[in-house]
This record gives sequence, C-alpha cells and structure tokens, in this order.
Amino acid sequence: MDAATLRRALRRVRFPEGLGWAVREATGDPDALFAEERVAVSKAIPARIAEFAGGRRAARAAMAQLGLPPCAIPARPDRAPHWPEGVLGSISHAGPVCLAVVGRRADWEMIGIDLEPDRPMAAELVPEIAAPDELAALAPLPRTLAATRIFSAKEAAYKAQYPVTRALFGFDAMQANLQIGRMNMAKNVGLGRGAVLPMWQLLVANHVISLCLSAKIG
Repeated sequence: MDAATLRRALRRVRFPEGLGWAVREATGDPDALFAEERVAVSKAIPARIAEFAGGRRAARAAMAQLGLPPCAIPARPDRAPHWPEGVLGSISHAGPVCLAVVGRRADWEMIGIDLEPDRPMAAELVPEIAAPDELAALAPLPRTLAATRIFSAKEAAYKAQYPVTRALFGFDAMQANLQIGRMNMAKNVGLGRGAVLPMWQLLVANHVISLCLSAKIG
C-alpha cells in the first residue's frame, strides 16, 4: 500500500470533530526535517530516518488542518514526540506509509494512533499479545489475525496514555474489548486498574487503524 491509496480510503471516513489527520510517504529528503528534529536520527539507519521524516511531515500536514503553523516536533529522550504548546497528537508507521492525528490540548485529553497491515502475525507471538478470552471474543477470526487487531488496539491505547502517565508496561496490563470499543486497564499501572480507554478501530486498504481518543470534558 502507498500513501495515496490510504489517503483516498481515509477521505471516506468521518473522523471526530476537532482532529486533523494526514498521510505521507516515508522520505529520505533531508529538507523534510527541522534542525531540532535531525538530532533524534543523527545516527539512525536510512529506513528509520525515512519513517521519522515521513511521520513529521504527516504531523505538520495534520496540524495545518487545524490552522496551526508548521514547526519542529523534536523527539524527547524517551523517543516520544515533543508536540508544540497546546497540541496533542500521535504518529504511526507501516512500511513506507506514515499516519498522524493531532488535536488541540484544550479539546483532547489523550490521542493514540496505530497503523498495521491487516494480516496474521507469527503464531508464537500470539500469547505475548493477547489472552485466550480476548482472542475468543473476536471469533471466528483466526487467532493470528485477531492478535494483530488486538496488538494494534493496545499499541494505540498505550501511546494515548503514555504522555499522561509516562508509565511503561506490557500487553498483559490491558484487556481489549473491541466489540464495544473499549480498552480496560487490567493491572494497577498507568491510569490504574479499571480505567477505560475508548477505542475506535477500522479496516481500510488492507490495513487496520486503531485510534484511542479521550476528549476533555467541560
């Protein structure tokens, strides 16, 4: 899949109000990055530089949809994006395609995005990603394909909560309930046991996109 194919598919999707989104190709163009951003990939291999640059280009294009000017989005020491003041967002990569979603902090508490090819994962990885009841809930999908969708959802949820909690934890700390659009914290880490993260997942252009959103109230 290329960026143009995903972009056309997403134009038919109705995203929630107050979000900007954009798709860009990974790129090795040195002019795609601000000087502050180049530090993060100064020693990286070309493939990592390309996805990093494509992701930043996508993020700036998403910001433009909200009327925000282009600016640097450096990487923090933990590699998470350092968004401009008043902006919250998330970036994901799948091969040569980069997807970014952004919003204003005044409107959104958490935003997390993940993009994955919608294909089965290696069977030996499945137990690390999902519990038997999570997989059974997506029957009759094969376990290896169900695990890919659960993986994507957990990635999006993790990325959404991380800027709030700075907590590191494994896949078993979350319990996916994709049929009703929820991710529950199953361990007392991050947002805490019992916390619920809204989850939106769709299939487009042979890819799965997971979006975890929490709007500010009041």
